[in-house]
Amino acid sequence: MDSTTRRRFIQHAATLTGGLVTGTTTSASESAGPTQTVRLSKTASLRALLKQPGIHVVPEAHSVFAARLAEMHGFKAIYIGGNMMSAMYLGIEDYALVTISELVEIGGRIANGVHIPAIVDADQGGETSLNVYRNVTAYEQAGIAAMHLEDTRNPKHMGRGMSELMPIEEMVQRISAAVEARSDPDFTIICRSDCLGLGAEPGSTAEAIRRGTAFATAGGDAFFCVGMKSEQVKEIAREVPIPLVGLNIPTPEVRGTGLKVNIHAVQVYQPAMQLYEKMLLELQENGQFLRREERRLSPTTMSKILQRKEYRSLAKKWLSLKD
Repeated sequence: MDSTTRRRFIQHAATLTGGLVTGTTTSASESAGPTQTVRLSKTASLRALLKQPGIHVVPEAHSVFAARLAEMHGFKAIYIGGNMMSAMYLGIEDYALVTISELVEIGGRIANGVHIPAIVDADQGGETSLNVYRNVTAYEQAGIAAMHLEDTRNPKHMGRGMSELMPIEEMVQRISAAVEARSDPDFTIICRSDCLGLGAEPGSTAEAIRRGTAFATAGGDAFFCVGMKSEQVKEIAREVPIPLVGLNIPTPEVRGTGLKVNIHAVQVYQPAMQLYEKMLLELQENGQFLRREERRLSPTTMSKILQRKEYRSLAKKWLSLKD
């Protein structure tokens, strides 16, 4: 196969993963009839999702394989978190030790494996607001639809007394830098706050509203408030003028409260690793894996996830071309 044919094959194969979908709005039909279907970019798709009624449950995806399973089962977006990336890819605790380059590389690789938008953790976005400004471009270029910035200082996730919140003014500056930096107006800046766990008044709904409102005024597109109790969600959603995002909240408890996105993180990769550990112990004890058939995904699912039909079709089409 010559270089031209090889290049065409790779370009067509890339469209299967969604890698060539981002950044433009394209028509699925050449005709301009009233039933014309329009494919939105991933960033525009996420924007549209934030405007739709109801709660949108967004699962975490720890790999392209997992992301495609989520897409196949009808989820409209995926989440790629720093906790998962720290654990699964680096084997370290989530103390903001993952670099921005690693977050972008891992997050972008997973995001570009599917056609649905990905929300990717950005920790604080960098050392200063200047770093935030530069790093927004990296997230956009990686094919990521949204990044979330958080208001904790390093070291984070070490509990009260060791981890602390940024002053609102500092976080507002970071948000303003992110908003100014983006080249795609549909790229979503999600503003995360851990004030309910680390604030001067732990659990204070008023502080959450104060921060969420300030973040909205700075140009943030959504408020990601971690640690909300079900009874707090309705008031925060009512008072903060941008869509509200929650973390690991039982969805049936918050229907009708105004919560827009409910991210479910950590709850997938840890059970997956627990099963892997069980299988390792089984292999160690028996010298083989037991019940292999019942633990496998169906051939149909595997074919869809690995895009066998599409790639074989492309191979037949392109590898036989003569230029």
